[in-house]
Formats: sequence, C-alpha cells, structure tokens
Amino acid sequence: MKSRLRSLLFILCALVPVASFSPAGHAKESTPAAKYIILIAGDGMQPENEIAASRYLTGTDDGLAFHAFPYRGVVATWDVSTYSRQAPYNPLAINPKTGCDAVRTGKTAAASRSNTPRYACRTPEGAKPHGADSASTATAWATGCKTDTGNIAWLPGDPERGALETIAELLREKLGYSVGIVTTAPFSDATTAAMVSHNKSRRSYHAIADEIIRAARPEVVIGGGHPARNGAKHMSMALYDEVKNGTTGDYVFVERKDGVDAARSLKEAAVLAVVQNKKLFGLFGGPEGYFEPPQPSDNGTAAVARATVENPLLKDAILAALEVLGKNRKGFFLLVEQGDIDWANHANDYRWMIGAMWDLDEAVRAAVDFVNRPGDGITWENTLLIVTSDHVTGTMRLNDGKRLGKGRLPGQSPGLCPDKLSWCPGYPGGEVSYGSTGHINDPVSLYAMGDGSLMKHLRQFEGSWYPCTPLIDNTQLFHAMTGAAGIPRPSPLKAIVTRPAACPDR
Repeated sequence: MKSRLRSLLFILCALVPVASFSPAGHAKESTPAAKYIILIAGDGMQPENEIAASRYLTGTDDGLAFHAFPYRGVVATWDVSTYSRQAPYNPLAINPKTGCDAVRTGKTAAASRSNTPRYACRTPEGAKPHGADSASTATAWATGCKTDTGNIAWLPGDPERGALETIAELLREKLGYSVGIVTTAPFSDATTAAMVSHNKSRRSYHAIADEIIRAARPEVVIGGGHPARNGAKHMSMALYDEVKNGTTGDYVFVERKDGVDAARSLKEAAVLAVVQNKKLFGLFGGPEGYFEPPQPSDNGTAAVARATVENPLLKDAILAALEVLGKNRKGFFLLVEQGDIDWANHANDYRWMIGAMWDLDEAVRAAVDFVNRPGDGITWENTLLIVTSDHVTGTMRLNDGKRLGKGRLPGQSPGLCPDKLSWCPGYPGGEVSYGSTGHINDPVSLYAMGDGSLMKHLRQFEGSWYPCTPLIDNTQLFHAMTGAAGIPRPSPLKAIVTRPAACPDR
C-alpha cells in the first residue's frame, strides 16, 4: 500500500519532468501579469518578532516596511512529518485540520495589537509540539507539494526518482525568467536550496552546492558558506577552486576578503556582471557559514551596526541581485532569505533577533525602492513582492506590563534554555520570555505588494483549506505565484474540508 501511495505521489507531483536550467524554448501559456517575482523570507520569524522589532525601530507595533503592504495574510506551515504524527498522510485525502487546527489568538496577546490577524495551531492533548523545517516549507513554496522534514524539492518517503520541478525551473523554462537566490545563510542551505536543487537530505551540502553551481546555474547566487571560513562544510574546496579560477563559466565571482568592504565589492561585481552580460556569484560568511549578524544598540537611538564590513548587509545583497536580474526584460524570480532570525530564536537571543529583523526590514525597504525607481520598466503593475516566514521558531512572548521603548533592549544574563539541557540568555527584568528553542507548528504572517490584480491570486486561497479563517496553505503560495506569472498549475493535492453552516464569532 505504501509503495502504491508513493508511486501515486510521484505521478501527481511530478507530471512534468524536472526541468533543465539550460536555456530552452519558452511555451506561451498567457501573458504574465507578474513579470518580476520577489519572495523574501524571514527564516523562523514569528509575529512576536515583528512586534518586538517594530517597537525597537519605531516605537510602534506595526511600523516595519512590510507592515505598510496592502495585503496581509496568514500561512499554515505544517509538513508531512508534522501531519503524520496525528494521521497517515494521503495527498488525495488531506484533512488540513490535522495539519493545523487553527484558532485565533486572544485579544490580550501582544501579537493581537498589530493589524495582522494572528492564529495558532492547537496541539492535540498529550502531543509534543513539532513544527516543519526550512527544507520542507521551502519545498512547499517551490513546488506546491508537501514533503518530509529535511527534504529539498523531493517527494515524501524519499523514492529514488523523487525530484520535484520547482517554480524557478518552471519560470525559466516556460517564460525565460532569470533566477536568483540570496541569503545570509550558506547558499547551499535549505531555503535557497529548495528553489534550485533537489535532494533527499538538506544536510547533503556539497552535493547541493554542486547542483546549484554546476547544473542549475542561477543568474545570481549570493550567500554564506565560504569554505575557507568554515572548514568547507557547505561547499567543497574543489568547487570553490573551480569558481575562483573561472572554470565554471560565466560567473563574475566576488568573495569575502580580510579588511575589504563587501558591500562595495559586491556592488562593483554586480555592475561588472551587467556590463559583461554574465551571472553573479557572491560568496561570504564566517566560521558558522552565516553572515555575522548586525549589532543593535541599547541607547534609545535604534542604531544598528554591521558586525563586520567583510560581509554585505542583506539590503546590499538584494540590490546587487536586482541589478543583475533586472536586465532580463522577460522577467525574473528572486528568493531572498534573512537566515539569522531562526538561529537567534533557537538561541532565545533577543538582541541577535533584533539585529536580524533590522537587516530584513532594510532589505525590504531596498526592494521597494528598487521597484519604485523610474525608467526601467519594473513597476508595481508587473511586480509581485511577498514577505513571509517559513515557520515559527522559539515561542517568544513580550510582557506588555514591561514594554520596551524605541531603541531599548532587555537585560540579558546567562540562563538555562526552556529544554533545561543547554544555556540560553535569561531576561531577569521580565520584559521578554521564551517557551521553546525549537520549531513550532503555528501559522506565520504573509505580506504582499503589487497591482490589485496580482493580489487576487493570494486572496482566492483564503480559508479554502481552513474554513472560518483567512489562512492559506504554504503550498498555495506556489499556485499564487505561478498564477500571477500567467502559468497556473493544477494542484496535485486534494483537501477534504468540512465547512460549518456558520462561522463562530471570532
């Protein structure tokens, strides 16, 4: 039975073979409304992080750049591993309530005071909370399919022929779009990897890096994981040498160098890539593979400083990517990730989280300014900009009785993590608390900006799987984006939804 179901999954989710990333003839399905799609992810970002960062930066609950976007929504993030803890997963008979039994949070919760609706997923009595990871959630965005925790654009159950076609492959093959991936994490890590590679395990970093650079060959790759800085964990030295020596072909390569301002060198490399009609590969990162996180001050000014000039800020990276991708008038797809929010929440480190959220906010502002720039044909009539999170990490809660003002941080002291097994910062003043260091199966925020006709591609899914709520499923983001691009795809998933005669007052 399991093998038959696995075969059915393959047929449903892989009706079209995995596309080659080499240039090909472009099928004309319809004129795309969204020629330019920018998907920005705050890895591990929960609504409470948004409020904390907004209070730090603006003194308000709702002052981040994406809080001004015209579309606000909520996304369910569960994966097959989460679902299977409660019931067997069948793609043709999904009960979305098993994945997330959504309930709106109470009005006394800090998160409810922003203008975005907030929801949680009820955890069944006696069950241990378990959330999806970045690999499976990014796969949902990229392919419209649910998969197991740890899978990179690969079917659940890990069949040998389980690679799934991604939105990046589809847009390039069908419409001739350019493709870019940008992250503060290693470029071969889960979120970016799921857009342009395929693997049964997110930990297969060298194989994923090889596929990205040697086979997928996106027009832009900017991220961490410099092998000389972290023991070649995320990229082999052999691949690094090939890229540096120019034997991989048409990439302008720029890397972290001691004492060199990465923002400037990356900008210069982007200009060169445009002039020479080449692709761009920016390789940075520190000992852990990530960009060292920005450092917020605690003096009331809300000033945030770069940890080192040797890595770019996310805004520098997104602008470099957009300069290169924007030369393709057929269109582009760009995935951007701020990866440190997740690690800060895993560590229960409020200060780290604020620096990472500032970095995300600045990147979103840079993207908006780029689209607003006149004379290049990229406008809000043909651009869809989405900001969201892949999953919730850390269960942070703010104490409104001890509200922090603009530019203020809570005192931190050594303490035990909620799991009582490791060390995390403690907050003796009681302004903030954490209930977990892991991933939680709660919905995340979704923001979008673009022409009103583009927003309909998101609104059509509201409540379709989760009645009496505005929730959409993370797999439906794939369909919203492909629909906005003019190449809608039928969903391989079927939800069995029972709709009440009337919705309860929420």
